[in-house]
Amino acid sequence: MSFRNRQRGLSFLSLIAMVGIFGFAAVIGLKLFPIYMDSWKIDGVMEAVISDPAVNTQSRQEITQALMKRLDIDAVDAVNYKNYGEALTITKRKNQTTIDIFYQVTTPLIGNLSLVAEFDKSVSS
Repeated sequence: MSFRNRQRGLSFLSLIAMVGIFGFAAVIGLKLFPIYMDSWKIDGVMEAVISDPAVNTQSRQEITQALMKRLDIDAVDAVNYKNYGEALTITKRKNQTTIDIFYQVTTPLIGNLSLVAEFDKSVSS
């Protein structure tokens, strides 16, 4: 019976361990949140551009300009004027247009550790 009376919750060492684990998880979450915010913005821009009724009659350059303008307005850094040539592919077949975006984002975590996220998105009209 005296053993039950002495158990009163976490020890100080286990409390410090739990705070460390939750702190590390919070740091990772705070580092990943902006990356996924950009991803959601890119999804919205791609859907907006592909849902334009004139997208099948526009040239690749016009579609690219529309995408880049919208991404610039939304302040997306993952796909910009510097890397859109590598990240963006527009395919046109008869009455169907497909926009593919593949990009990679690297963000520093702690010291020499980094988080890398790759995204491969595609929409079709």
